[in-house]
Amino acid sequence: MKSFFKAVIIKKFLWTLFFLFIYVLGSKLPLPFIDMGKAVSLNGASATLNYATALMGGNLRSLSLFSIGLSPWMSSMLIWQMFAISKKLGLGRLPLEVQERRRMILTFFVSLLQSAAVVLNLPVAAGMDPTAVLLLDTLILMGGTYFLIWLTDLNAAMGLGGSVMIVMASMISYIPQDIWQSVQELQIPPVWLGLLLLLSLVFLYLAVVVERAKYRIPVNKITIHNRFKKYSYLDIRLNPAGGMPIMYAMTLVSIPQYLLLLVHFFQPGNQLIRQWILDLSMGNLGWFVLYLLTIFILALAFAFINVSGDQIAERMQKSGEYIENIYPGAATRRYINGLVTYFAIVGAVYLVLVSGLPMMIVLWDVRYLRLSMIPGLFMIFIGMVFSIKDEVDALTLNDRYRSLL
Repeated sequence: MKSFFKAVIIKKFLWTLFFLFIYVLGSKLPLPFIDMGKAVSLNGASATLNYATALMGGNLRSLSLFSIGLSPWMSSMLIWQMFAISKKLGLGRLPLEVQERRRMILTFFVSLLQSAAVVLNLPVAAGMDPTAVLLLDTLILMGGTYFLIWLTDLNAAMGLGGSVMIVMASMISYIPQDIWQSVQELQIPPVWLGLLLLLSLVFLYLAVVVERAKYRIPVNKITIHNRFKKYSYLDIRLNPAGGMPIMYAMTLVSIPQYLLLLVHFFQPGNQLIRQWILDLSMGNLGWFVLYLLTIFILALAFAFINVSGDQIAERMQKSGEYIENIYPGAATRRYINGLVTYFAIVGAVYLVLVSGLPMMIVLWDVRYLRLSMIPGLFMIFIGMVFSIKDEVDALTLNDRYRSLL
């Protein structure tokens, strides 16, 4: 705990508070020339898009400068990383400047899609030219996304947490309020509310245990001769993907709805498109199946992004490290990838059960939607908290050593 009160941590924390103040200020700047009194439904897609944007630093409830949030950027980062895994495409071998430029171009098109889809389905204030409002507000939303990207870059360099702090601020600002509204709407008795709180605390403890659980692989270093400690260790987490697949799945599942909103604007009388929008809204069976399938696939993908057997085997071979009874090079790569595959499947099943089983009640009564999201939100939040803790530990590593004099 003392590490949080070091001068470097306090300085970075104050910078983060300043950046969060800018974020909150920008989230209060409303989109111009929109009739806010009528901008509530987004043709039935509001629940899905509200949650997806809230998990990415946005807020579609107030329709402000930062309504889209970091969703286009984080979606583009995910898409790029998934393609960069393939050696055939060679994306990982490109210069860093080229990779960053292409990610920003991809972010541009995703933000254009999301911003235009939202603005096209908002009621324009009386007396305003719809085309001019469309162009202006689309540019404002896209500009807000790029401003947030710049803000997170500043926070990564000068503050704590990078983009994680923006996302956490968004979650803390809006999601607890939604959960409390659900409790009031459902009129849950105090006894059941206390039981729900107790179960939440138990799950929180179990989620922390799983988050920090690791499988340790002893690694020999041929340059180290020490009779007190023979091995160093390569750690693979029980859930290598963490809680990020839940957050990204919500965003990726919302992309089809943005596309359908665009099509619906140009074909307002198309009942098939209207039905698809409703089927892919939160609480419906189509959305539920797609959401869980996306979580499972992302859990596998994130596991190999976070723990790359190819990179680890290559690094170990170059530094003179080896695993007992495993030849360096290709054999080590296959061994590590095999373990990652096993734990990736375990983690994917775990995430699907944690996020999916509570949400099955939504198929019976959609009013329980917000409450059923609590386990998934815990998983996301815990991953973010430990990410910040690890950053603090790295920054204060040198302070843990005592002088010999």
